[in-house]
Amino acid sequence: MKKTLLALSVSVLAATTFNVNADALIGSKLQTLLPTLVQSTKVIVSTHHYNELDNVMATLNVPYLALKVLPMAGTSLTRSQINSLAKDSRVKSIYFDAPLEYYNYNSGEITSGHLVHDDYGVYGEGSTIAVLDSGVDATHPDLLLGEKTIQNVKIAGDLDFAGGKNLFLEGVPNSDTSSGHGTHVGGTVAGSGDASRDDERRSFYQAGIAPKATLVGLGAGEAISILYAIAGFDYAIANSERYSIDVITNSWGGGDGASFDPNNPTNQASYQAYKKGIVVTFAASNSGPDDNTLNQYAIAPWVINVAAGTTDRQLADFSSRGVEGDWIKTPDITAPGSAIVSTRALNTPLGAAGPIIDPAHPEYHLYYASMSGTSMATPFVAGVVGLLLEVNPLLSPDQVEQILKDSADEMPGYKVHQVGAGHINVKAAVDLARVTIGERADFINGQTGWSSQGVWSEVSETDNNINYKKRWAVKNSTLSSDGTFKQTRRRNAQISFDFIGDSVQLKYITNNRNGHAELFLDGKSQGLLDYYSPQRQVKTVAFRDLSTDSVHSISLKRVNGTVSFDGILLDGQLVDSAAVIIETDSTFAGSVGPSYENMEVSDHDIQLTDNVSMLNAVLTWSGVADLDFDLLNEAGEVVANSASLDNPEEINFRPTSGGLYTLRVNGYISVATDYTIAVTTSKLETND
Repeated sequence: MKKTLLALSVSVLAATTFNVNADALIGSKLQTLLPTLVQSTKVIVSTHHYNELDNVMATLNVPYLALKVLPMAGTSLTRSQINSLAKDSRVKSIYFDAPLEYYNYNSGEITSGHLVHDDYGVYGEGSTIAVLDSGVDATHPDLLLGEKTIQNVKIAGDLDFAGGKNLFLEGVPNSDTSSGHGTHVGGTVAGSGDASRDDERRSFYQAGIAPKATLVGLGAGEAISILYAIAGFDYAIANSERYSIDVITNSWGGGDGASFDPNNPTNQASYQAYKKGIVVTFAASNSGPDDNTLNQYAIAPWVINVAAGTTDRQLADFSSRGVEGDWIKTPDITAPGSAIVSTRALNTPLGAAGPIIDPAHPEYHLYYASMSGTSMATPFVAGVVGLLLEVNPLLSPDQVEQILKDSADEMPGYKVHQVGAGHINVKAAVDLARVTIGERADFINGQTGWSSQGVWSEVSETDNNINYKKRWAVKNSTLSSDGTFKQTRRRNAQISFDFIGDSVQLKYITNNRNGHAELFLDGKSQGLLDYYSPQRQVKTVAFRDLSTDSVHSISLKRVNGTVSFDGILLDGQLVDSAAVIIETDSTFAGSVGPSYENMEVSDHDIQLTDNVSMLNAVLTWSGVADLDFDLLNEAGEVVANSASLDNPEEINFRPTSGGLYTLRVNGYISVATDYTIAVTTSKLETND
């Protein structure tokens, strides 16, 4: 037996990506394709760290497109290459590069919230919205390049280029030459209305909801894959300070009805934008009226999921619905999305689909078109965000979303999973934004409402992995999420804990008697916490963007007065500092007879105790054959497998409970073949 210093937590969080030795996550769509994959297919590869990306991709000896900020690359790989790459500890995930779907529906005319323009003089001035779509026609008088559209980017790339190239063509006058979708979206957000400036009904009659906001066009093209949309996020994040990008609006998606997958590359990209303080809006999709039809990228909890309403403030029949009782699969807000008039890109199919016939202004058919869909509702919300940020630029993305929800109008007759918080009320939202104390600085420092996996892992102050020195009294408080917190006035009192993860938030409760504690991260002082406030309140201190490859330690040491501790919010997992990992090796041997497509199988049972944290099994064989490898639980369900064309096959599995498991060798294609299985189990044990 070998003893190794602790590298993993006692309790492993489902779906997290902090397990250093685990195989890379293969997306569900790609898993479905793999068994019958005979040619290469386009995939998106994510690594844990950006500086590892080129080295990982170089091992494949294939062309690839590397992003500039996000640790992702697009490439074409065979089944064997995908399975081999999944075993590289530097690789976080591999996903199918699915086609991009834009969301549209019927035609009509726009309704808009002009009251805040006329009465408040609020037009979105000072805010910048990135339109990630088919492109923007910045030759349109409402969207002129250099004035309204301060940058217009065409995203171009070619996997056939040796070494991979990712090209962002800047300053493109018209990047929307094949669709018209993005141009319509851009006008809905912030079109100036210049082509309708002399309309007798209202000057700049066809202006967008935030007509003094500026735009950054990010043209991913028409019917291009998800990779190009992720590249748009990459550009927006890299250039967020250069152009002061506040919002990224997305009227595209795919996989309607799929479950939330925090490790999907699109969700990873939107989360990185969110962490940077950028509000992200996504269309709910147009697959209604059935339930469970929401865009899989819109249900990420850190984005604003937008449903579409009609001109009479009802829910549009086409607008996708969620699942009753499932807070993840629920829209956030409903906005006008039926019969929306906005800017038209000439010589494009969507621009021609909904021409505007206005006898008083026959020229409008050249400049404007009508469309309906959550595609139109989403940029409306993005523009409203621009209005909120004009009156209060210190709002965080979490606050912006909450303001939209808290100020929404109820929609009688509809359920939450259909319309979210209700119909957007622009005036009420602006009023609420004015009086809200902005928390953007705290947000940027790590006090975000969501972790990379969605909900933060909440750790009580009573957790056994938190170590206390001196006496800490238990205090009751309704402010605490679990009803209690710990407090001390003892000299040299301190707490400490170890963890693996990207981000952590420490919670504490202030008092009116004064107190200070010094905070240490990995042995380095991070300064003093001041516990004084006139009235008790919960406060948080956060650390973010930590390495997930190593164990981190935090300690809180009392300096003077009364100090407290109320638990942790963790994007990762706690580590028992008194534990070690003990590895045990064993071997199985056997043979399979002649076989074709798993006709011949051979089973080996293995008993795992509750404290086993990892099982590693390596199958090797002699001769010409293709053997596949499964691990089954007591119910006979496959919980892990390896089915590449390689010898050996390897399984890494983290059990959530002990029990009888079965290692199954499948003769996919084989003659009589001898094999060996080398098994290593890792157990967490405490040294007393």
